Parts: sequence; C-alpha cells; structure tokens
Amino acid sequence: MTVFIPGGVSVRLRPLVEKLLSDVEAFSKLHRVQDKDSKKLIPFDPLPMQTKIFDAVRSGARRIVVVKARQVAATTACKMVLHHMATTTPNAAMFAVVSMRDDSATALLDDFRRWLDDVPRDLKRPILTRARGRIVYGDTRAEIRAFTSRSQTGLRSFSPQAVLMSEAAYAPDLEEVVAQADAAVGDGLLIVESTANNPADFFSRLVQATPDNGWTLLTHWWYEHPTYRDQAPDFEPTKEERELATAYGLDREQLAWYRRVRGRLNSDHKFRREYPSCLDDCFLDREGGYYGEEVLSDVHVVEHSLHGEAHGREIEAPHASDRYVVGVDVGGGVGGDYHALAVVSVATRQPVYVERNNRITPAAWAHRVIQVASRYNRAIVLAESNNHGHLLIHELDQCGYRQQWRNPSNGRPWITTLQSKLEAFDTLREALPLIRILDRPTWLELRSLTIPAGKIAPEAPKGGHDDSAIALALAYRCLRDVPSSWRTSSLQSNRTRIDDLIASARARRIRSHTLPF
Repeated sequence: MTVFIPGGVSVRLRPLVEKLLSDVEAFSKLHRVQDKDSKKLIPFDPLPMQTKIFDAVRSGARRIVVVKARQVAATTACKMVLHHMATTTPNAAMFAVVSMRDDSATALLDDFRRWLDDVPRDLKRPILTRARGRIVYGDTRAEIRAFTSRSQTGLRSFSPQAVLMSEAAYAPDLEEVVAQADAAVGDGLLIVESTANNPADFFSRLVQATPDNGWTLLTHWWYEHPTYRDQAPDFEPTKEERELATAYGLDREQLAWYRRVRGRLNSDHKFRREYPSCLDDCFLDREGGYYGEEVLSDVHVVEHSLHGEAHGREIEAPHASDRYVVGVDVGGGVGGDYHALAVVSVATRQPVYVERNNRITPAAWAHRVIQVASRYNRAIVLAESNNHGHLLIHELDQCGYRQQWRNPSNGRPWITTLQSKLEAFDTLREALPLIRILDRPTWLELRSLTIPAGKIAPEAPKGGHDDSAIALALAYRCLRDVPSSWRTSSLQSNRTRIDDLIASARARRIRSHTLPF
C-alpha cells in the first residue's frame, strides 16, 4: 500500500514515518480520545474491542459487522480506521460515515476534526474544508462526508472507498441502506456497527448469517471490557452469579460489577440487552413481547448451517410410525415476501422441519410443499386460501394432493382474518409450554413478535419477518383437528424421542466448535 507522506517530513525521517503511518493501531496512538468518566482528553490506548477492529482491517476483511455492548468504544475505533485511510491515501478518495439522524451523522465528524490537530507538527495537513458535514484535505483532496440513513438517495451518487454505518440497527430501512452502501463501496471497506435492537430485524439476520454471507463478525461482551469490575473484599456470589462465573469465566471483581449495575437497572432483561454476554442476549425479545421469555427460555435452540434459502432446517427425519401436520405461509416469492412451512409431529407435538424460500412462485412452492408433506408420511397441510394462498391450494388440488385441512364446521379451507390469525397464534401459545426444541430463526421470530400500539394482532418489528412463526402457528392449529386414529404412540416413548433429539443437537453443536488442543 502506498502511504501519503506530508511534504514537511524530512528525508531522514520518511522511513520511520512511513512505518508509523502504515499501521492503523500505531497511527491511532498519535491521537487523543475523550475519557468516558472524566470527559478529559487522554492518549488513545486501544481497548480490546478496538484492537479487534484494527486486527480485522489489517487482515484484509472488507465486510465487517460489529455487535457490541454499550460504552466499549467500538465506534471510536471504526472512525479511527476511516481517519487513518483518509490521512494516508495519496488519492482524492471519499470516505463516508452514516448515521440515522442528520445531527448524529454530523456529530460523528467531531472526532475527525479534533484528530486533525492531534498529530505531530510535521504530519499536519492543509485542510481545504472543515465543515459540519464534510472534511477535505487540501493536498490530496481526500474527503470524509457524513450521511443520514434516512436519505432516499443515500450513497447512490457516490463511490466511497470505505463506509462506516454507526448504530445501524436503528436505521429505518437498514436492508436498503446496506444494499446501497455495498454497491457504492464495491471492493472497498464496509463496516456496520451497532448495539442490537430487535431480534428479527435485518441487523440480527446479518449477524446470525455470518460467516456464510461473507461478512466478518466482531463481538464484544461486557466481561471483555477491562474497566467493568468493582473491588469486592467481602463479596459472596449468589447461586445465579456462580453459574454466570462458570459460563463466562468471571472473577469476583467482575461479578461485583455485574451485581451493582444489574441492581441499578433493576432488571435482568435490561442488563442483558444493554450489556450482553452472548449473541442470545443481544437479540432478547423486546419487553412486552407477545410470547414472553417465560415460555421461550426453556426451549432448546437448534443451530443449522444453511446452504441457501432453498434448503430446509431438519430437526428430525420422518418416523415410520408417526403422523405429521404442515403449516404453510404463502408469500409473493421470486424476490418478494417469503414462503414458509413448518412440520409438526403428532406423537411428540414437536416441530421437526422448517423451510423458508422467496425465490420461487406460489405454484412452485406448492410442489415443494407436496414433496415435504409426502416425505413426512403424507402429512395434513393447512394453508390459507386468501391472497397468494389460493394459487397454492389450486396447485395442490391439480396435483392430486388431498391431505388438506378443511374447517370441520363448513368444509372450507383456512381463511386468514384478524380473528383466525389470533386463533392460530393463541393455539401456538397453548402449545409452547410443551415445545422443547426449535430452530433458531423460528425461535427469534417468535421472540420478536409484539402488538404495536393501536393494533390487536402481533407483528414482526419493522424490517423483520414472521413467516416461519405464522407457519408454525398454522401447524399447531391444524394439529387440533387431526383424526383420532392419527394420535398413535411411536416406537419409543415421546419423551425419549425428544430427549434424543436434544442430545443429538447438542452433540452436533459441540462437534462444530474447534477443539482447544
């Protein structure tokens, strides 16, 4: 990489300066940052999260997503990366910082403006523009600009070399903003950093899909922060705190800090959301969720490595002596809303297979439903008949698949109305205490459902999905009406089958981790 060296640097010092400017971490130590407690400017001494970000950039990562606890200085490190790039490039390149509001976007440039004066005299550069939303170097014409994620055009007219999106989870339409930034930056650097917001929004899906989606995930949990600890001479941990210490390797000083801050917030939910210990904490349900933590916390969550949306998430293969039901949610497909299906065992009352797809038409989705339902011992299929559903049901009939749910009172297929939607979701609520195993995407969707102000039925957060949750609710609604002859016992006891499934899922998870030797 060619590094720009200011003309004021003597020939004798140029090799040393070039070495200094070539490394982002060494470069960062020339600057000062504001101390969180005293608010005074102190020398930049990179914290663990900041070092993670510098290491990822040095390793060549081009797409980085950062999920973090609060007050871990990740944003400062991301800004330093862009400041380093803008300072050292010999080209008239543009670098962009993006935030949700105009005031927060321009405030991101405050550190950049101050850092211009932190470097030694010989490294200071002529500045052509030091405006509220733009900084332009006078010698190279490199510039740093602030943008808002609320803009309709965003980065469409620009070709930045690097983009930083701060607190991205709170953008009105993050999926569109990321798509714009990805196209604009091309082979350059794109960093998306945020605390978590909703458990089924685009940011959560971006995080959950790493590294298969080509992004590098960087996390920082509260116990990794060196200052999150209190003196504890007479500290006696509770049973819960001892379990926490075992899970995350915490010492007494960290547990003392945890007890003090958790007590100040007066809520375990708020502490885990603001100071996560793992990804599950990041994407906790919002308080007031339709399905509360009390019914979802005991569910064993199965991790699946998906190879494209056309492939499903199998929890258990078909059992010869069991019968099954299938709930089907029908979307627009071909790049639009997702189709989803969920298969539930009659014997164990557990979900055994989930699939989601938005790349095929409703008619083609009907063929996929027939394939899955036939494999699961010709399961009964419950799909809505309104909207796109009438196309699916017509195709099921044309293909001769007769194992379809019909309303016992009038013989008609399912029609989704406000009342019937609530009926399906309430049926699922009754079944949740019995459900012991779920795939992660469906579990996250269930945790994200809330009833917005002025509404009656639960919905996914803006930018999120509820397709798999709806399919699962329809499956359990179908389960209520299966023939009595279907309620047979399996070769093994139901409890043993479920325990075997959970044990198998845990074993797969353990085998997927790198061994420590």
